[in-house]
Amino acid sequence: MKNLKIMNMLLGGLLVLGSLASCGGSDDNDDPTPTPQPDVLKATSATAEYVVNLNQGLLDAATVTIYYIDGNGQQAQETATTTTWTKTVSFAALPTQAGFSVQPQLKGAPSQEAYTIEADGKMTVTVLDQKGATFGNPYVGNKLEAKGQLGPDFLGQFLTRISTRLLEAKAISADGSITDTAITWGGNADNDDPNRDTEVSTDGATGTTRASM
Repeated sequence: MKNLKIMNMLLGGLLVLGSLASCGGSDDNDDPTPTPQPDVLKATSATAEYVVNLNQGLLDAATVTIYYIDGNGQQAQETATTTTWTKTVSFAALPTQAGFSVQPQLKGAPSQEAYTIEADGKMTVTVLDQKGATFGNPYVGNKLEAKGQLGPDFLGQFLTRISTRLLEAKAISADGSITDTAITWGGNADNDDPNRDTEVSTDGATGTTRASM
Protein backbone atom coordinates (compact mmCIF):
# COMPACT_ATOMS: atom_id res chain seq x y z
CA MET A 1 0.00 0.00 0.00
CA LYS A 2 2.80 2.33 0.92
CA ASN A 3 4.49 1.73 -2.44
CA LEU A 4 1.23 2.48 -4.24
CA LYS A 5 0.89 5.83 -2.46
CA ILE A 6 4.48 6.76 -3.34
CA MET A 7 3.89 5.89 -6.97
CA ASN A 8 0.71 8.00 -7.04
CA MET A 9 2.61 10.94 -5.56
CA LEU A 10 5.38 10.63 -8.13
CA LEU A 11 2.87 10.40 -10.96
CA GLY A 12 1.10 13.50 -9.75
CA GLY A 13 4.38 15.42 -9.58
CA LEU A 14 5.19 14.46 -13.14
CA LEU A 15 1.78 15.69 -14.32
CA VAL A 16 2.36 19.05 -12.59
CA LEU A 17 5.78 19.43 -14.22
CA GLY A 18 4.31 18.62 -17.64
CA SER A 19 1.61 21.25 -17.19
CA LEU A 20 4.18 23.90 -16.22
CA ALA A 21 6.34 23.05 -19.25
CA SER A 22 3.31 23.34 -21.49
CA CYS A 23 2.49 26.80 -20.10
CA GLY A 24 6.06 27.94 -20.63
CA GLY A 25 5.91 26.92 -24.30
CA SER A 26 2.81 29.02 -24.93
CA ASP A 27 4.54 32.10 -23.45
CA ASP A 28 7.33 31.76 -26.02
CA ASN A 29 4.79 31.74 -28.88
CA ASP A 30 3.20 34.95 -27.66
CA ASP A 31 6.32 36.95 -28.69
CA PRO A 32 7.87 35.25 -31.77
CA THR A 33 11.01 36.68 -33.41
CA PRO A 34 9.92 38.59 -36.57
CA THR A 35 11.09 37.16 -39.89
CA PRO A 36 13.30 39.63 -41.80
CA GLN A 37 11.59 40.88 -44.97
CA PRO A 38 13.55 41.25 -48.25
CA ASP A 39 14.28 44.80 -49.42
CA VAL A 40 11.81 46.20 -51.95
CA LEU A 41 13.96 47.27 -54.89
CA LYS A 42 13.20 50.63 -56.47
CA ALA A 43 14.74 53.00 -58.99
CA THR A 44 16.99 55.53 -57.29
CA SER A 45 19.60 56.75 -59.82
CA ALA A 46 20.78 56.34 -63.42
CA THR A 47 23.75 56.60 -65.75
CA ALA A 48 23.91 57.69 -69.38
CA GLU A 49 26.66 57.05 -71.90
CA TYR A 50 26.99 59.25 -74.98
CA VAL A 51 29.20 58.19 -77.88
CA VAL A 52 29.81 60.33 -80.98
CA ASN A 53 32.11 59.42 -83.90
CA LEU A 54 33.21 61.98 -86.48
CA ASN A 55 35.48 61.65 -89.49
CA GLN A 56 38.45 63.97 -89.98
CA GLY A 57 36.80 65.55 -93.01
CA LEU A 58 34.01 66.89 -90.80
CA LEU A 59 36.45 68.19 -88.19
CA ASP A 60 38.45 69.94 -90.93
CA ALA A 61 35.40 71.62 -92.43
CA ALA A 62 33.44 72.52 -89.30
CA THR A 63 33.59 73.31 -85.63
CA VAL A 64 31.57 70.54 -83.98
CA THR A 65 29.85 71.39 -80.71
CA ILE A 66 28.27 68.55 -78.72
CA TYR A 67 25.52 69.51 -76.30
CA TYR A 68 24.53 66.97 -73.65
CA ILE A 69 22.68 66.63 -70.34
CA ASP A 70 25.15 66.40 -67.46
CA GLY A 71 24.84 64.69 -64.07
CA ASN A 72 22.96 67.70 -62.64
CA GLY A 73 20.30 67.41 -65.32
CA GLN A 74 21.56 70.60 -66.98
CA GLN A 75 22.81 71.25 -70.50
CA ALA A 76 26.56 71.25 -70.96
CA GLN A 77 28.64 71.53 -74.12
CA GLU A 78 32.05 70.57 -75.44
CA THR A 79 33.86 71.14 -78.71
CA ALA A 80 34.91 67.89 -80.37
CA THR A 81 38.63 67.88 -81.16
CA THR A 82 39.10 64.19 -81.95
CA THR A 83 37.18 61.73 -84.09
CA THR A 84 35.67 59.94 -81.06
CA TRP A 85 33.90 61.77 -78.25
CA THR A 86 32.45 59.88 -75.26
CA LYS A 87 30.88 61.00 -72.02
CA THR A 88 29.43 58.96 -69.12
CA VAL A 89 27.31 60.88 -66.62
CA SER A 90 25.69 59.74 -63.37
CA PHE A 91 22.34 61.05 -62.18
CA ALA A 92 22.06 60.83 -58.40
CA ALA A 93 18.31 61.45 -58.27
CA LEU A 94 15.22 60.76 -60.37
CA PRO A 95 13.30 62.01 -62.30
CA THR A 96 15.72 63.50 -64.79
CA GLN A 97 16.50 63.75 -68.50
CA ALA A 98 19.32 62.41 -70.64
CA GLY A 99 20.33 63.31 -74.16
CA PHE A 100 22.83 64.74 -76.63
CA SER A 101 22.91 66.88 -79.78
CA VAL A 102 25.69 67.13 -82.38
CA GLN A 103 25.93 70.56 -84.03
CA PRO A 104 28.60 71.34 -86.66
CA GLN A 105 29.16 74.85 -88.03
CA LEU A 106 31.32 75.73 -91.01
CA LYS A 107 34.69 77.22 -90.14
CA GLY A 108 34.60 79.38 -93.26
CA ALA A 109 33.55 79.44 -96.89
CA PRO A 110 33.94 76.01 -98.50
CA SER A 111 37.22 75.80 -100.40
CA GLN A 112 37.46 72.17 -101.53
CA GLU A 113 35.98 70.65 -104.66
CA ALA A 114 34.36 67.85 -102.66
CA TYR A 115 33.86 66.88 -99.03
CA THR A 116 33.43 63.47 -97.44
CA ILE A 117 31.45 63.87 -94.22
CA GLU A 118 30.64 61.12 -91.73
CA ALA A 119 29.13 61.27 -88.26
CA ASP A 120 27.24 58.94 -85.95
CA GLY A 121 26.04 58.96 -82.37
CA LYS A 122 24.41 56.70 -79.81
CA MET A 123 23.07 56.91 -76.26
CA THR A 124 22.65 54.21 -73.59
CA VAL A 125 20.72 54.78 -70.35
CA THR A 126 20.82 52.45 -67.32
CA VAL A 127 18.60 52.88 -64.25
CA LEU A 128 19.98 51.64 -60.91
CA ASP A 129 18.34 50.50 -57.67
CA GLN A 130 19.36 51.41 -54.10
CA LYS A 131 21.98 48.64 -54.15
CA GLY A 132 23.62 49.92 -57.33
CA ALA A 133 22.32 47.07 -59.49
CA THR A 134 20.54 47.50 -62.82
CA PHE A 135 16.84 48.22 -62.37
CA GLY A 136 14.65 47.10 -65.26
CA ASN A 137 15.93 47.03 -68.83
CA PRO A 138 18.54 49.56 -69.98
CA TYR A 139 17.73 51.77 -72.95
CA VAL A 140 20.13 51.17 -75.84
CA GLY A 141 19.49 53.65 -78.62
CA ASN A 142 19.94 52.98 -82.30
CA LYS A 143 23.06 54.36 -83.96
CA LEU A 144 22.19 57.68 -85.62
CA GLU A 145 24.21 58.22 -88.80
CA ALA A 146 24.85 60.87 -91.42
CA LYS A 147 27.19 60.32 -94.37
CA GLY A 148 27.74 62.38 -97.48
CA GLN A 149 30.03 63.11 -100.40
CA LEU A 150 29.26 66.72 -101.16
CA GLY A 151 30.16 69.60 -103.41
CA PRO A 152 30.69 72.98 -101.71
CA ASP A 153 27.21 74.35 -102.33
CA PHE A 154 25.60 71.44 -100.45
CA LEU A 155 27.95 71.44 -97.49
CA GLY A 156 26.21 74.06 -95.32
CA GLN A 157 22.80 72.45 -95.71
CA PHE A 158 24.17 69.02 -94.91
CA LEU A 159 25.84 70.19 -91.71
CA THR A 160 22.56 71.67 -90.51
CA ARG A 161 20.81 68.39 -91.34
CA ILE A 162 23.30 66.67 -89.04
CA SER A 163 22.10 68.98 -86.26
CA THR A 164 18.53 67.84 -86.78
CA ARG A 165 19.32 64.13 -87.07
CA LEU A 166 22.14 63.39 -84.61
CA LEU A 167 20.28 64.12 -81.42
CA GLU A 168 18.38 62.08 -78.86
CA ALA A 169 16.48 62.83 -75.67
CA LYS A 170 14.91 60.61 -73.01
CA ALA A 171 13.02 61.26 -69.78
CA ILE A 172 13.76 58.98 -66.80
CA SER A 173 10.86 58.94 -64.33
CA ALA A 174 10.92 58.28 -60.59
CA ASP A 175 9.65 54.71 -61.17
CA GLY A 176 12.57 53.98 -63.52
CA SER A 177 10.66 54.05 -66.80
CA ILE A 178 12.43 55.60 -69.80
CA THR A 179 10.34 57.48 -72.36
CA ASP A 180 10.79 59.86 -75.28
CA THR A 181 10.97 63.57 -74.55
CA ALA A 182 11.94 66.79 -76.30
CA ILE A 183 14.83 69.02 -75.26
CA THR A 184 15.37 72.51 -76.64
CA TRP A 185 19.09 72.48 -77.34
CA GLY A 186 21.39 75.44 -77.60
CA GLY A 187 23.02 76.30 -80.92
CA ASN A 188 21.16 75.81 -84.18
CA ALA A 189 19.66 72.33 -83.93
CA ASP A 190 16.59 73.17 -85.99
CA ASN A 191 15.69 72.92 -89.63
CA ASP A 192 13.72 76.16 -90.08
CA ASP A 193 16.53 77.60 -92.20
CA PRO A 194 19.00 75.03 -93.55
CA ASN A 195 21.55 77.76 -94.31
CA ARG A 196 21.42 79.51 -90.94
CA ASP A 197 24.81 80.29 -89.46
CA THR A 198 26.60 78.82 -92.47
CA GLU A 199 28.36 80.25 -95.47
CA VAL A 200 27.48 78.34 -98.61
CA SER A 201 29.31 78.70 -101.91
CA THR A 202 27.33 80.20 -104.80
CA ASP A 203 29.49 78.33 -107.30
CA GLY A 204 28.14 75.26 -109.04
CA ALA A 205 28.66 71.96 -107.31
CA THR A 206 31.80 70.04 -108.11
CA GLY A 207 32.59 66.47 -107.27
CA THR A 208 29.82 64.19 -106.07
CA THR A 209 26.74 65.21 -104.12
CA ARG A 210 25.55 61.89 -102.73
CA ALA A 211 24.34 61.94 -99.15
CA SER A 212 22.57 59.58 -96.82
CA MET A 213 21.12 60.14 -93.36
